[in-house]
Amino acid sequence: MAAERTPQNPPVAAPTRRRLLLRGGVVLLAVLVLAVAPALLAAQPSFFQRFAAYAPAYESWATSTHGSVSCRQCHIEPGIVARSTHSARMLGEFYLAFLPISHEPELLGRPVNDACLMCHMDLRTVSTKGDLNIPHRAHIDMLEMECVDCHDHLVHEPGPHGATTPSMAGCLTCHDGEMAKSDCAACHTDKDPPETHLTGEWLIAHATAPVEECATCHDWTENWCSDCHAKRPVSHGDDWRATHRLAVEINRNCEACHQSPHCIRCHGIVPSLNLDPPLTPVP
Repeated sequence: MAAERTPQNPPVAAPTRRRLLLRGGVVLLAVLVLAVAPALLAAQPSFFQRFAAYAPAYESWATSTHGSVSCRQCHIEPGIVARSTHSARMLGEFYLAFLPISHEPELLGRPVNDACLMCHMDLRTVSTKGDLNIPHRAHIDMLEMECVDCHDHLVHEPGPHGATTPSMAGCLTCHDGEMAKSDCAACHTDKDPPETHLTGEWLIAHATAPVEECATCHDWTENWCSDCHAKRPVSHGDDWRATHRLAVEINRNCEACHQSPHCIRCHGIVPSLNLDPPLTPVP
């Protein structure tokens, strides 16, 4: 017995197929024109120039070492969800730009380590000049610090010292001798304390040292002399009023810090005992 034939679907007419393709093309073109292209345009760093809050940051970025890196590469967390969300938001900002309203949105967050590590995979242990020990991996993996904790003036503005590299003052926020080591040699590969600094008389004799020589190492903050001298010396303990006579008998250098009336207030005269001639009295 012959098998029954099943009826075949009639072929789609050529005009119908063309209409379907045309409609699909129109939809695709609309998506490209109304969504994809605006989102791409809004993702360009130049788009942020329209916002007053971002304009200065754009100008500094354009001339920085990161001038070839887009804003979202650093400021948006890596990942499909985070970056798709950002693209969708920037699409909205593109259309809001056509409205006559004052609008200053918060669009870019603080760079996270994952964004930095997309390019900076080789974490240095020493500076490019070889003069600083910088165990980046220890700071990031062990101490769980953020890159921008130190590199806070990298792209958009110079630091207080006029450079984009981390300042020594910033390092000393942690390297204070308690939270982290503060010895010069702990970070500086070629800056062990000079022999003069190791003598017992250095705290007295340094007042006569040329300022230019001091600045070679110490000129990392604007008031580097007063920052130190504003602190009470270690020798001036709680019993200093009673015991300072013994120190003066060995070497009197009060004038290195104190003006003459300081002694007169108690002694009535400026003591001449053991005056150190090399010291220049404070007027």
